[in-house]
Amino acid sequence: MKKFLFIAACSALAACGSNEAEEPVEPMDTTATAGTTDTATTSQMTGTYEMTMDDGTVVRQTINADGSYVDTDLEGNELERGTWRQQGDQLCLDDAGPGAEECWTGSTAGPDGSFEATGADGTSVTVRRVDDTAAM
Repeated sequence: MKKFLFIAACSALAACGSNEAEEPVEPMDTTATAGTTDTATTSQMTGTYEMTMDDGTVVRQTINADGSYVDTDLEGNELERGTWRQQGDQLCLDDAGPGAEECWTGSTAGPDGSFEATGADGTSVTVRRVDDTAAM
């Protein structure tokens, strides 16, 4: 499920290149390691996203400003939760379970705002932002 979370953050990273003016917000410390560069502010990253998998499955992911995330199905049933951090142009997700952290890279957003996010294993999903307000 970590791949779902990453996609949401990738959307925010892809949005960083937009020409829309936003109120400057200090990025939160997401415990990135030395040598990494933040490319999006926390306010640009937070929000709710829909991720569509190759098989048509849709997952909603909410990225919170406190460094947490929650994945749900379209009925609102929780699928996964954990923490996120930004590492350069990647979004890294660490679920609350025993699995290892996974990092994803997002493509440039298309005219409709959607983009592709790709994991280290080559898995990709289509991501679309559906809400700019994160909830815990």
